[in-house]
Order: sequence, then C-alpha cells, then structure tokens
Amino acid sequence: MAAANPTKIYWRLQEFEAHARPVSCLALGKSTGRLLATGGEDCRVNLWSLNKANCIMSLTGHKTAVECIQFSLSEEQVAAGSQSGSIRVWDLEAAKTVGRSEERLRVPV
Repeated sequence: MAAANPTKIYWRLQEFEAHARPVSCLALGKSTGRLLATGGEDCRVNLWSLNKANCIMSLTGHKTAVECIQFSLSEEQVAAGSQSGSIRVWDLEAAKTVGRSEERLRVPV
C-alpha cells in the first residue's frame, strides 16, 4: 500500500520466504487478486495468500526448475511449466495433480 505526501512515497513491503532455491517466476490470480503463485529452481510451486506472510500450499512433482505459472480464470487450478518442457496442472481445492505432460513440448517459432 502506498501513502504519499508532496515529496515522498512510502510502500509497505512484505517478504515471503519458502523456496530453497531462487524464484524464477510468479503469477497473481486475476479473479480475486488475493492469491500469488511462485515457481522456483527448487522444482516447487508455492501458493501464498496476500493477506499472510507464509506459504499456504506447496505443490511438487516437477523434476527441473519451474519456469512459468498461470492460474485458471476461477483460481481453482494452477498450471506450471518446467525447464525440461513438462507441464503440470494442480487442482488447488484437492491439492493434487489433475493433469501432466512429462514429454518435452516443442512449439514452432
């Protein structure tokens, strides 16, 4: 949150810590704007409530660094792609994988 006077702007920053290695990507849920997902070199996807400073869920399954993340429009699922080219989709209510592609996916350029 920012507060301003004529010469200064102040931001209230919050530090989140739950990855064992560097974070490589993040996504903000667009439906409510209250969920944040981070992906890291530790092969995990961590979910955060922006109201809390702690991780509310940690999703595993990738064998290489997570490089991209996207929420479904309803924020009920999250998909993540890894460095190896695999994609996983998790159901956040059940906290389990509901889809995956272990094969390397190639997109023509």
